[in-house]
Amino acid sequence: MAAAEIDPASRERTLSSSFLQGLLQNQSPPAQADPQAASPMKHASYEKRKWAQYVDPGEKIPALYPNDKWVFWLHEEARVSTAYPALISAGYGQLTGTPAYGSDAAAFGDRVGAAFLRQATMRFFCSSFFPVFYREDPRYFRKAAGSYLGRAAWAAERAFVTQRDSGRHGFNFSDIFGHLVASSLTPAYYPDKSRNVHVVMQTWGTSIAGAAGNNLFLEFVPDAINAWHQYRQDRNSSGTR
Repeated sequence: MAAAEIDPASRERTLSSSFLQGLLQNQSPPAQADPQAASPMKHASYEKRKWAQYVDPGEKIPALYPNDKWVFWLHEEARVSTAYPALISAGYGQLTGTPAYGSDAAAFGDRVGAAFLRQATMRFFCSSFFPVFYREDPRYFRKAAGSYLGRAAWAAERAFVTQRDSGRHGFNFSDIFGHLVASSLTPAYYPDKSRNVHVVMQTWGTSIAGAAGNNLFLEFVPDAINAWHQYRQDRNSSGTR
């Protein structure tokens, strides 16, 4: 008896469904962080931790209500570290010629201004606008346990999977749609040569990659600080002997 043929479209849907199920399963962080990976930084008060960039496993923090989410992006913009990604982006654009402002000092200034504006709109849509409507939490929930590879995969996946207000995990509509909408606004302030679909889609792709990179930063920077603290402690201990 001949085997029944599988419709290619059905096979593709089955593979896509299996991929999404695999991506979403076992998405809860551990109850506690590994002692070597737990954040060594002194946390702010309970109420101020509402505006934190990241949450450690097992950490109790205030919930974000819609009114909180509407201003969450402003708390992100108020951090001193906000300037670093914009300056790095402007420097990279100066080397690659994108957006097409030119190559002189004035062009770098234009790129810095465009980078800050693009960054602000992305934060508004990714951290405030869409999280309100999709009931998603814009904060990064660290894994802080397990192998480096597993933690890196977790951090990269957070660009596509996020924690909802209910505590469950699902597709990260806020990051994906937020970056898309913000990228689609760039023709309003980019130079004429960079006002096209290709630049919009390129900006969208690089911004999602940037979100994954930021998650990696938040996942592993506490490890580096732990290592530094341990080094200083060992050095001080050996100096007192």
